[in-house]
Order: sequence, then structure tokens, then C-alpha cells
Amino acid sequence: MANNNLGQPLRWYQRFSGVILVGIFAAVIVLILSIAGTTGYYYWQIRQGNGQALFDKFYGGFSADVKNSNTAGKINRAELEIPSAPFLGSNNPKVTIVEFVDFKCSNCKAEAPILRQVMQKYGNKVKLIIRNFPAESTHPGANQLADIAMCAYEQGYYWPFYDWAYEQQDNLAENLSDEEIDSLAGQFGWEAGKMKTCLANPNVKVTVNKDFADGYRFGVGGTPTFFINGEKIEGVVPFSAWELFLNNVK
Repeated sequence: MANNNLGQPLRWYQRFSGVILVGIFAAVIVLILSIAGTTGYYYWQIRQGNGQALFDKFYGGFSADVKNSNTAGKINRAELEIPSAPFLGSNNPKVTIVEFVDFKCSNCKAEAPILRQVMQKYGNKVKLIIRNFPAESTHPGANQLADIAMCAYEQGYYWPFYDWAYEQQDNLAENLSDEEIDSLAGQFGWEAGKMKTCLANPNVKVTVNKDFADGYRFGVGGTPTFFINGEKIEGVVPFSAWELFLNNVK
């Protein structure tokens, strides 16, 4: 029997471009159905009272039992939670949070007021330790701010400078001039001479570099990165997540 379609032009869906279009359309439909199904599943789980299980899933085991996690066992907490670093909170904490920061990181800036709120509410059972992880290649001037912060710490002004650095982040020049650093003495009350001497001391850079090296060794790839009783959590953590976790710590 003769083929009646012989010599007739192909329909659009029979052409190569048409086949590709149909394939893309089908893939989009499958993706939409998958997202809808996943969303529906998680909504149903929350309605069934399984919100904590979903929270643990999305926060990588960020639960009240983090001290028993496998990751925590791989971290030498004595080397991570060093006593010489700036800290807030309890000296006998149930939870120790170590945050690796970069004062020019926008995500660290977003997290800073959240942590202040966390410590205001839970400081009786939480110790927050800050360590430096300045990404100078990405955020020029981050090393200088880390140095100034450690010198401010030496004179007892770390936390005022911590707040100021984030508040002024968008307004700061790449590097602060000597005159600008001197002017901060009048704002914070530290001794300008001691600040200048400290910044010239190579030991302050050794301290910042050790923080960075330790962070790299512990798997820090960006900021903010937290270690909660040795368990690593990355990115901006909302107050609601800290609250959900810390309310379960007895």
C-alpha cells in the first residue's frame, strides 16, 4: 500500500524543533506537579503535627540532641570553642554556639541582630563565641575590620564595635584610614594609642589568621557558619529556628 503521507510536509510536532518543544513542555509539567506534590506533602505533615521532624530535616539535624550527632564527634570542640575568643552568655552553657564571621558579609550583617535577640532571651543557657573568617578576596577590607575588632576586644570594646561594623557596613570604604580609625576612639572610648600599637602588632594578624585556618580545617566555606555544640549549620538562621531549637533545650 502506498504511503499517503509521502511527500507531504511534516506537522510541527513531527519536526525536530517540535519534538524538543514537546519535551520541554512535558518536563515543565512534571516539575510543577512534583513541586505541588512536595508542598502538599509537607503541608499535610505539618497539619499532622510533624513540624519538628521537618525542621530537623531542613536544618541538617539542628535539634535539641545535636551533642550526640555524628558530625559533632568529628570536631575537636576544645580547638573550636577557644576561651580567648570574644563571647557572650553563660560560662556554664547547655549550648555553645561558635559563629565564624566576616564583617563585610551581608549575610553576617543580617544574622547579627538575630543573635543579639537570641542572647537576650537565652543567654542564661547559651554561650556565643565569635571567630573570624574574613574573605579578603571577596570582601576587600574584611581583614582590617577583623584586626580592629580584635584590638577593640583587647580594650573591652569588642561588642560595640561588632554592632557598629555591621550597622555601617554599606557605608564603609574599602579600608579605613588612620584618621578614621583614630576618630573611632572618640566614639567608643578606647585609647587611640593602644589601638594603633595593637594594629601594628603582628600577633593580632596571627590571631585572625588562626581563626581563618581553624575555620577552613573545620569545613567553613562561607559566612556565617555556626557550630552548635560542634554541629555545623550554614547560612542565615532565622530567630524562629533558634527559638524552636533552644526552647527544647532543658
